[in-house]
Amino acid sequence: MMKETTLSRSIRVICAGGLALGMHAAIAQQAADQQPIQRVEITGSSIKRIAAEASLPVQTFTQKDIQRTGVTSVTDFIQQLPVMQGFTASSDSVGGGGGGLTTASIHGVGEAYTLVLVNGRRIAPATSGTTIDISTIPLAAVDHIEVLTDGASALYGADAIAGVVNFIMKKGSAPLTIDAKYSDPQHPGGKDKTFSISKGFGDFDADGYTLFMSYSHQDSDRLKASQREFAKTGIINFNDPKTGAPLQFFNGSSRSIPPNVTVAYKNAAGDKKSVSVNPYLKLNGKCPAAHVDLGDGQCYFDYTSSVEISPEIKRDGFWASGSLKLGETGLRAFSDMSFNKSDIYATIAPYPAEFSLAKSSPLFAKYLQPYLTQEQLDGMTSATVKYRLQDLGGRAYDYQSKATNIVAGVEGPVAGWDINTALTYSRNKQPQNYLGGFPLADKFNAAMASGQLDPFPYALGEMPAAMQDVLRSTQYTGNYNTTDIKVYGWDMHGSREVFSLPAGPAMLGAGIDVRKTKFSQLANQAVAHSEILFDDDQPEFAYSRKSGGLFGELETPITKEWSVTTSARYDRVTKLSDDLHGGDVGKNQSAGTFKISTRWQPTKTMVFRGAYGTGFKVASMTQIGQPLADFGVTGGTYNCPLSAANGLQNHPLAQYCDTRGQLEVFQGGNPDLKPEKSRQWTLGAVFEPTSNFSAKVDLWSVEIRDAVTSVSEELIANDPNKYIDLYTIKHKASTGLDTLAIKLLPINIGRQENKGVDYDFQYREKVWEGKLTGRLAGTYIYHSRYTTPGTDDQWETSLNEFGSDNAVQFRNVIAASLTYDIGRFTHNLTANYRNGYKDKHHDVDNCAVVTNDANGDCVDVQLDVPSYTTLDWQTSFRAMKGLELSFGVKNLTDRNPPLSLRNTGSHQLGYDPRYASALGRTYYIGAQYKY
Repeated sequence: MMKETTLSRSIRVICAGGLALGMHAAIAQQAADQQPIQRVEITGSSIKRIAAEASLPVQTFTQKDIQRTGVTSVTDFIQQLPVMQGFTASSDSVGGGGGGLTTASIHGVGEAYTLVLVNGRRIAPATSGTTIDISTIPLAAVDHIEVLTDGASALYGADAIAGVVNFIMKKGSAPLTIDAKYSDPQHPGGKDKTFSISKGFGDFDADGYTLFMSYSHQDSDRLKASQREFAKTGIINFNDPKTGAPLQFFNGSSRSIPPNVTVAYKNAAGDKKSVSVNPYLKLNGKCPAAHVDLGDGQCYFDYTSSVEISPEIKRDGFWASGSLKLGETGLRAFSDMSFNKSDIYATIAPYPAEFSLAKSSPLFAKYLQPYLTQEQLDGMTSATVKYRLQDLGGRAYDYQSKATNIVAGVEGPVAGWDINTALTYSRNKQPQNYLGGFPLADKFNAAMASGQLDPFPYALGEMPAAMQDVLRSTQYTGNYNTTDIKVYGWDMHGSREVFSLPAGPAMLGAGIDVRKTKFSQLANQAVAHSEILFDDDQPEFAYSRKSGGLFGELETPITKEWSVTTSARYDRVTKLSDDLHGGDVGKNQSAGTFKISTRWQPTKTMVFRGAYGTGFKVASMTQIGQPLADFGVTGGTYNCPLSAANGLQNHPLAQYCDTRGQLEVFQGGNPDLKPEKSRQWTLGAVFEPTSNFSAKVDLWSVEIRDAVTSVSEELIANDPNKYIDLYTIKHKASTGLDTLAIKLLPINIGRQENKGVDYDFQYREKVWEGKLTGRLAGTYIYHSRYTTPGTDDQWETSLNEFGSDNAVQFRNVIAASLTYDIGRFTHNLTANYRNGYKDKHHDVDNCAVVTNDANGDCVDVQLDVPSYTTLDWQTSFRAMKGLELSFGVKNLTDRNPPLSLRNTGSHQLGYDPRYASALGRTYYIGAQYKY
């Protein structure tokens, strides 16, 4: 039988998923006597520790590392790592168009540039691109996690521009393990319960097979904004950071309860005019509770008071992994299977409806006519009612995800090569269901016409019970649409020795992978064509495309201490095939990429490493082919952009613009997008002068050309002259009127640059009868900028400030911990730190902030958001053989999120849910039993 070399074992592990972070990462972690490769913590020998470090920077986290954090999901663990910035958090995803999606993003480069693998292979994304919903990966089945912070484009695909997160799952023989955890915040809401059971069978050498199975369940309670003082309202009173004067920030909606009405009319000169009236305000002299009078005749609803911070979650996951010896051939058949189902029950602000009110309506005569002038009545062309259906309850969703992943393959020696090949089928089906809060247009309009429904005189909680019953009878419950992503793949990798050098054998690795990806978003035909009030026709699309790649890698030992690896890859991605309407969209794209890496170990206690490579990424299928479709309204509230202040009062679209409010939004694709290309490099060192101390420092850089993104709503609204082509009109079926809208379309913005340093220092010392371990790990970003969309040389930054991309890139993210092991106890204290930053700038023109006095003058404000540090504590106790108990407190000091005046993204206000948790001090207990 062929002798298994170090590189062949590395490739085998890469392909099988034992360690999918590059040949050097695999080589660095294998024993010289050809024992199975595994990553272990070496505490007594600097030589072994140094030998474990490869030419590429890899961060490895074991199950014990994960358990010490007290997290209950993959998402919670990954998103708290210092190297992670720019991801989508669950609290921001729900209500922000993400449907509960949670992601990983290395170094803030972006979630679309971070490749997520399970056992070294791709799984079905949550979108039409490569973005993975990491919440679908069951934590109970994870053996360890490896984060490669350098682009690994040659091995895994040229689109791994920022790096790779690889989840290595459990397999083989293992004891029966039962694990349970319960966490309970000190303040109401947000309880979490998890349970898992797993067992591994068989010994591969003795029995010729292995089988591992795991089942897990998670149940999380919802957290409402009303349950947190800092998040319960969008009416925020604070003091001017410069003068100390009292100010007020408010981000409300003109769709109110009782409703506002906007009347469009022509004056005596034939000019188009409009006036807004709130009959309740006119009658009572003030707006009702949870509303603000901004002086333009309308009451603005404080929608934040009715939203959720985090949703209710129910999640089940099953994982199975098996292997079978194929006689005496030396080949091994293997298979991995996972089935995961999640339901995210989310409720956001009540439905914002608009509908027309005819002049002949009795409601018009009763509530509106008394407050209009004769000129307005005579010249009236329309009356649009803007109503918040609070008495129907919030808009309730069930975002479902049904993820299936099946891999089957064979590995072993074939014709002098060590081969690994497998077929992959992966699917992520995502039904979006409405549970309540969405009125059907025909039923609602019939109730209004019959007089059974009269929303004008009743503030929140005042509507008679019989009328509420009528309102509830108009709502739709059931499926709204379903997104379905399927991936079919085949890959084969192999390695062998090609020639010998004085320092050792040169090794060659090569591989091929091909995939077909199908993406569809299909509507429920019962509500596909404006059947829901104030809704537009749902777009339907179904695309597919094929992709393939070839790669080769050569490791050359120059000396005993110095080796160089060169690798190259060729990728080709086809144009989109329109599976619904026929034809093709976009263009075929292809490119060659490369990587050069090196490792030099001048002494037993020192390793230097570096790499340089290129990347290539094609836009997602929806970025290329999505038809222009309704995307709701902007998160922020804006004055009319097409105004005299901007010199656009005579623009043809200016007539459709409200004085102030949320703008209507379309979202679509761009078939002319160019592929993104990148250059990335790393340069690092590992130093362990004693058995007690180790240090790792890695500089990194990522530069992207032709980066794909959309112009933000804020840029479009604040600079309408530059982005006038992104303005259009939206026809509302509920009112029959046209209104001003913006288009969020992907474009190649130009360039994006990110540079920084990752570091990890560890120190161990015996203290009394135990062992104390201190660790300081973090990321320092010293350069981050991107070109303004629509320009080639105008640079912007979000480094330590809220940028035009509606995000913050933090210069410093740090995790510091102390772990003390003594007897049967382990105590762990962790500090998590993010530096402060400059908040979103609110200028006088947008008038989001006013003086908190009788004048209510618009002011210019930009807050300095302070740094945010939390402390976590855990004590674990090995009570008896097989039984370990744990108790912990997250956010030990009960630190509230700092004040932020962000008003884009999800519906939460008062803080930024992407950068701080709203749970507060949280206690948890856990138990793990192995038998």
